[in-house]
Amino acid sequence: MSKSVVIVNVAYYQPGTKKMACNYNHIRYIATKPEADRGDPEAYRVGDEDFPVELGTAAGHVKYAAERPGSSGLFGPEGEPVPDWQEVGSKLDRHNLPVWRVIVSLRQDDAERLGLVEREKWQAAIENGVNNAIKAMHLDPDHARWVAAFHRKEGHPHCHVVIWEEEHGTARRQGYLEPGERKGVFRSFAREVFREERDRLTAEKTAIRDAIRELVGNDITKVTGFMQEVQMARLEARAFLGSSPKMPPVLTPGREELLVRMLQDLARIMPGKGRIALAYMPAEVKAQAREIADWILKQPGFSQSAGRYQELARQIASHYTLKPEALDEAARKAYEDIRDRVAQVVLKGAAAINRLERELEFKEKGESRQIQVEKSRIANSVWKAAWRALERERTRAEAQAQLLAERDLERRRRRAREEGREMGML
Repeated sequence: MSKSVVIVNVAYYQPGTKKMACNYNHIRYIATKPEADRGDPEAYRVGDEDFPVELGTAAGHVKYAAERPGSSGLFGPEGEPVPDWQEVGSKLDRHNLPVWRVIVSLRQDDAERLGLVEREKWQAAIENGVNNAIKAMHLDPDHARWVAAFHRKEGHPHCHVVIWEEEHGTARRQGYLEPGERKGVFRSFAREVFREERDRLTAEKTAIRDAIRELVGNDITKVTGFMQEVQMARLEARAFLGSSPKMPPVLTPGREELLVRMLQDLARIMPGKGRIALAYMPAEVKAQAREIADWILKQPGFSQSAGRYQELARQIASHYTLKPEALDEAARKAYEDIRDRVAQVVLKGAAAINRLERELEFKEKGESRQIQVEKSRIANSVWKAAWRALERERTRAEAQAQLLAERDLERRRRRAREEGREMGML
């Protein structure tokens, strides 16, 4: 199966004892990295210089996981209300039973290959993993509780999970896990992290095996040709659909604030009615939306991906012409195309800001903070949607370039075989 490595660290807090400090410095480093992205704007952000929590308690760990830059906020079981960090933290601060914390981490390249780059995918994997981990820890499923937070950390995205039991007659009193229990916790999360890839590979392996049996039998030359056709079909699918994006670049607090301001400025000049489409917007609106899109595409991460997209446009065009001006034109058109796709995302974000501004007129002053949170949410959504649009086109272009190269190679091989046959006939 996969050679990817998932790391699962397990520690516990025992009532009446000090927290084990083995990961203290590492956690503090993660908590104060300025480029960390909280993800979900509903998670309250604190400054790097004034992080106000003692990390030596279970309640502190929950608060840290929900608030620190890089977190997307707490989540719990699907279908239940979003957990409030203050309520959960206060409860654990008074808790008289062990509290376990688990950190599930992947290398960024593995997470990107597995499609685990955003909270939604992680949340499903973590929930299924927790349910199995609770059994492995011999906790009562009816009394076990958990919350988690996804940290989109560059290099090693990871989830913090906090597990505890509510008081009951046969509750577990000791936090120490036996080696077999720890192995069970690891397997519970690792199985879910790789579940989607495992299911895909199993289905693909079965389909290819059945097709080989039906179509080519035991003829090895036919098997080789069939597998080449499978590879070409995969490339054609990626060239049409693109593939999963890499992990989005971090939207730092300063960039987020600037993006919100730019969206607000754009919202003020947009028409109040009509279709939200770049093609139908007044010239002034088009120009400003494109200016914001240009700004996004110049940000770290975006600029590298956009540059690669232009290089690929040149590479694809080089299969049809070698004129420098034609290659430059292909790169220019590729950039303008992706800029307008991002500008369309920007327009939708500005329209959402517009709706919020209208709502503000009917909101009490006490609710204005929530309006700001919603604006932050919109900015984050624009950022992520712009990244997905860029990555889809980049991955499509990479597959198209590879597909053209493979076809050129096959033509050269065919020509060489034909020339060889002609030489043999002379």
